Amino acid sequence: MAAGVPGIVLMERAAAQAAAEIARILGRRPALGAHVVVAAGTGNNGGDGFETASLLLSCPSVGRVTTLLVGEGPDELPADARTTYERLRSAGGAPIRVTAGSDLEPIRRATLVVDALFGTGLSRPISGESLSGSAVRLMNASPFVVALDIPSGLHGGERGIPGLHVAADVTVTFGCPKVAHVLSPSAGPCGRVVVAPIGLVGEEGGDEGTGPETVTAGEVGGLLPRRDPESHKGTYGTVCVSGGAVGMAGAPALAARAAFRSGAGKVVVSVPEEVRPIVHGLCPEATTAPEGADPAPFQALAVGPGLGTGGRSEQVFRQALRSGIAAVFDADALNLAAGQPELFVREARTVLTPHPGEAARLLGISTAQVGRDREGAALELARRSGAAVVLKGFRSIVATPAGEISYVLAGNPGMATGGSGDVLTGVIGALLARGLSARAAAAAGAYLHGLAGDLATEVLGEDGVTASDIVSRLPEAFSSLSRVRFGAGLR
Repeated sequence: MAAGVPGIVLMERAAAQAAAEIARILGRRPALGAHVVVAAGTGNNGGDGFETASLLLSCPSVGRVTTLLVGEGPDELPADARTTYERLRSAGGAPIRVTAGSDLEPIRRATLVVDALFGTGLSRPISGESLSGSAVRLMNASPFVVALDIPSGLHGGERGIPGLHVAADVTVTFGCPKVAHVLSPSAGPCGRVVVAPIGLVGEEGGDEGTGPETVTAGEVGGLLPRRDPESHKGTYGTVCVSGGAVGMAGAPALAARAAFRSGAGKVVVSVPEEVRPIVHGLCPEATTAPEGADPAPFQALAVGPGLGTGGRSEQVFRQALRSGIAAVFDADALNLAAGQPELFVREARTVLTPHPGEAARLLGISTAQVGRDREGAALELARRSGAAVVLKGFRSIVATPAGEISYVLAGNPGMATGGSGDVLTGVIGALLARGLSARAAAAAGAYLHGLAGDLATEVLGEDGVTASDIVSRLPEAFSSLSRVRFGAGLR
């Protein structure tokens, strides 16, 4: 605003982004649009809510919109919020109910609630006895909640949970992520976080932030240009997936499917002879090669899915290390290097994707030690291995040998399922084959993998997601980046 952009313009932009995201959610789950209730407070966050409600009136996916002003009345509203309130009131078709008492029944009956009670600056806990506290409890019992900027009850600049708060399914935040979106425990109640640009000074990365570095759609979108009309499958590289010991054919097949869904031109799966027919059945787009195939013809290697630690596994692993080919190492490829992360020091672009247990084995420490200092463990592993490291978990961490570290603003507990790591390996392998640096492939791969998991969880719930569901949502995750890459929908 100090740079000359009126506050009402920023409010309109924020509402446009929020309404667009709600429309995308309803495209996946149409039943949620039957009755949308906007719970608006008496500050500027409420103003965002009023304007969002106005825009949802013209959304064909929305059946009915009700807005609750939770407070004494419109006289309490600041100027910009009063403007959007009056705009909504004059539009008609969307009743506004001023709820100074206890009339919160519309929230109880809502199919989707928009939380616009408080913004990022809330500095006091919400009283459980207050009207706002009652609204929060009802929102938490509703089928789906979209929070504007931050779930009510959390403080934008802090990672703690001060008390009663909204547990959102999706949070649409404006300009840039806040500390509460990134760090646990406050990150959990934020759900899937959408960072919506609205034209704030510094949101393009020109200004230094005050919190941790993050990987968001904005950073990832710029890494993947539009595909050239004159291109062919060779343009996008060939990935060789090495693994698939007997009994573990699904792991390399999942990685291969993920690589295809991430834009690789071709995928070859190198597995034992008896496993090759199974891979063809699970991923008909892939070709196969004998176990230990020469890596020279490929642009990237994805080593470890179902590799095992016996038989020829060690030989396959060492062959990949010696090659001059970009590679991502996961699962048994990491276990084969237990206590020896220096084995991964090589000239070629290299990414490691350990979960905390694998990171602990590589570093020779306990899993509990990794959990107590995830940043330190990721940095130490990157330093000793010379590789970009994705330390997997909620808000996965990407670290580089140069000491750079960032949190991935995507992913959820529903992704804690067998095969999910194999999918990540395939995504990163494809991005390496497409020419991204190790750090860029690690960050973009982890973000897209997490976003695909978020989109799957949004529809299926946290308990029912499988690795195949994550693969199936990768195209939508990539497609969502087009709004960042090409400016669609931004004003």
